[in-house]
Amino acid sequence: MLSIIKLRLLRLKEDAMVFVVMTAMALGFTAIFGASFDSYKPTILIVDQDGSYYSQYLINELRQNKGYNFKDADLKTASEEVEEGSAVALVIRQGFQESIENGSDISLGMMKIKDDTVTLTIQELASSIVLKMAGSIRTADVTADFIKEAKPGTDIQAVKTAAYENVMDSWKYKTPMSVTSEAANTGARSDNNNLMHSMIGFTVFFSMYTMVFSIGTILSDKQYKTWERMLVSPLSRTSILGGTMVVSYLTGAVQMGVLLLCGKYLLKIDWGNSMSGILLVSAAFVFSVTSLGLMLSGFIKTQGQLGTLTPIVLTSTSMLGGCMWPLEIVTNKALLFLAELTPQKWAIQGIKSIASGGMGFRAAILPSAVLLVMGIIYFTIGVKFLNKNNA
Repeated sequence: MLSIIKLRLLRLKEDAMVFVVMTAMALGFTAIFGASFDSYKPTILIVDQDGSYYSQYLINELRQNKGYNFKDADLKTASEEVEEGSAVALVIRQGFQESIENGSDISLGMMKIKDDTVTLTIQELASSIVLKMAGSIRTADVTADFIKEAKPGTDIQAVKTAAYENVMDSWKYKTPMSVTSEAANTGARSDNNNLMHSMIGFTVFFSMYTMVFSIGTILSDKQYKTWERMLVSPLSRTSILGGTMVVSYLTGAVQMGVLLLCGKYLLKIDWGNSMSGILLVSAAFVFSVTSLGLMLSGFIKTQGQLGTLTPIVLTSTSMLGGCMWPLEIVTNKALLFLAELTPQKWAIQGIKSIASGGMGFRAAILPSAVLLVMGIIYFTIGVKFLNKNNA
């Protein structure tokens, strides 16, 4: 087996570029996608058809929410951008001030192509501000009426304006309810850390290519008849397969380690409370993917076929397994079931539980066990087909 390991290590020079490219792509895509998602703010177009004091106050209050990008627009521009799907629009209809002063029904328009969390949040936010404004106006009216009776010569409009502004200003400092919260110090981080999820997902995704193509050297051996010569040599079939698997495993393990270190020191990602747990999951994942590569090599005959089939298999299963987006946003039960059958899902689950969930080593046990079982199944099938094709 040692001679096979030495031979495979010497041949790694030919695949060094694949290792470098896949590592660079994982880091590059992580930096681009992670930064883009973390800085993303939904665009909300505001169409002010009323142009009044109260409509401007509503707009200013909305702009206090820094999670959205509010932009002024006319009705035509807003309609075009909403139809393109690039934004949603809030329409403050003409007569807004009159309605809020008279206490009549207040109607705001929402231009959208679908209901989602953004539109629902904006509707609730605008409604709460309008209700606060209406309540302040009622308070100002009562105050003005009281002062009018006490001092008939007082400028009632000035009193209303001053009372309204004071009531609205008091909302910034006095609220009818206070909530006290205390967060448990578990070391947990937000599950919505897009940079971390991108790092984990792309590490899993791109490292798979290196491992599969590394084990795919078996196909090159078959193509150039090297495989047959090794089989008739004093070396056993077990030694040949074992040596090839060891080198492929080491290649994948080194790449996973490099990416984890780059994530920690270049992208400043905190990998959580149990690095040993993450390493356990990574080790089980590398075994599973290496065995998957062996199984693919057993089904097909040439490296050209491997180069064609691998992107299809790895990309589709990575999308199902949550490498491109969190599975938390997926609601389709069929897709979630299929995700359970992919090694990517279990690797991401194990690493994220520790890195962003604040869990310890125990969180790595179940995903690692599942990955080991998957790897054994892939390995068994791969060996069976390799023996069958060379019988």
